[in-house]
Amino acid sequence: MSAAEKLKPLTLHEIVVKLDELPTLPAVVYELGRVINDPMASTSDVEKIMANDQSLTAKVLRLANSAYYAIPGGVTSLQRAIAYIGYDTINQLALSASIIKSLDSKQETVGEAAFNVREFWKHSLAVAMTSEVIAKQVGYKTPSDLFTCGLVHDMGKIALLIVAKEQFFATINYARENKLGMTEAEETLDYARHTHIGFELALKWRLPYAIQVSIGNHHQKDPALRNGLSQEANLIVDVVFLSNLLVHALQFGNSGHRKVFGLPRDVLDRLSITEEILRELLLRIKEKIQSAEAFLKIIGD
Repeated sequence: MSAAEKLKPLTLHEIVVKLDELPTLPAVVYELGRVINDPMASTSDVEKIMANDQSLTAKVLRLANSAYYAIPGGVTSLQRAIAYIGYDTINQLALSASIIKSLDSKQETVGEAAFNVREFWKHSLAVAMTSEVIAKQVGYKTPSDLFTCGLVHDMGKIALLIVAKEQFFATINYARENKLGMTEAEETLDYARHTHIGFELALKWRLPYAIQVSIGNHHQKDPALRNGLSQEANLIVDVVFLSNLLVHALQFGNSGHRKVFGLPRDVLDRLSITEEILRELLLRIKEKIQSAEAFLKIIGD
């Protein structure tokens, strides 16, 4: 019997209760989201809110100046940043940086399973960038929203690392010993799924609905098993689902396992991605994720 099978795991309810131990997101994130969703809001309204958190503002400006956005001549003010990359992207950058800060595990490599937090966020950031590329390809209205969905799709794993460390590492070890994906290991061991934990945390933090559904369903290929999601919500999940598989196939970063799954034809068909389009997308994705290391250094600083 393996160590994982001997462990008495925490129930989903017990872990959800322990999520209260995690820091909350800063108030500026909620204020920013409210103002940006107001059609009457102006650039000055956004600047006033961001002025309440100079550290976050500085980080957002550094991200806007990164090679990922390639703004001509760079920017030194939020006003200019908004002019080039838009309200929604500024909002998503602030939200992404705040989530990573609140999920700071204070450790890099931990336990026998040697889970490396930086490699985890490297994988997640690549999924974010890939999701944004695919969102543009399929004509999604706000591709930057999909960036954040991709970035935090696996945040349930980091939450488990923080509040249920022994259980998390038991899952990691079991997955690696048996050449399984994390979800397969959780299902075999009948442990609380990281998708459920991430979804519950998204609810606690009152994250946007798009983020909630992508976290909760990013391993569910069949739309009929996604609890009656709308067409738009299913599109979001399909984009993050495919992006996660592609990044695993590219072996960029590590989210806790090395198993690579094939690309399901039905998901590609729903997104109208042919083999030729997929080849073109992969070139764009590889080019984008080259900037991931520098971007991660800023966003996780």
